[in-house]
Amino acid sequence: MAKENNKRGKQMIVALVLIPAIFILVGGIVVMNYAMDRPLLSVPLLEVKNDEKTGETKTSKTQVNVTGIDSETTNRLKAANSEIEKLRNENVELTNEVKARQEEITDLIRERDRLTSELEAATKEDETSSDVASVYEEMSAKQAAAIMGELESPQVADLLKELSPKQQADILGRMNAQQAAVVTQLLQ
Repeated sequence: MAKENNKRGKQMIVALVLIPAIFILVGGIVVMNYAMDRPLLSVPLLEVKNDEKTGETKTSKTQVNVTGIDSETTNRLKAANSEIEKLRNENVELTNEVKARQEEITDLIRERDRLTSELEAATKEDETSSDVASVYEEMSAKQAAAIMGELESPQVADLLKELSPKQQADILGRMNAQQAAVVTQLLQ
């Protein structure tokens, strides 16, 4: 029984150590050949040549490629790989350019929205001043001059710009002379 357990122990060691070691060794050879850009199954051969003139025997080493991949195919593959890498780099550059353009478009949209809101605010302000000007159109020149006498000169000038020249003249004629002079300068 002890011999049988000892035999099984040896079998387990072989199964757990030796077989994976063989797989690792074969895998390492495959990886190293691939990394060195050599065919996996190339066989070195010695070629012996006799020189007829001198009578010397020359030995040269040649590689026999048993994988079926020749040097021309390898060169084409390398060229294709370099073209793929070039296209990948170009793709990255174009992607970055697209992102930059998208950011630019986003900025332009924000600017458009800001300008639109400013225009709407200015339009509302113009409508408000037009409403006030229409109120002054309905008043007599004496009443309008009395009220405008209490306002700042730039405000008076803005209101008068909305009125007809005849109404402007009537109101200015009834205002304080100093304020009328300042407003007249602002109207020019």
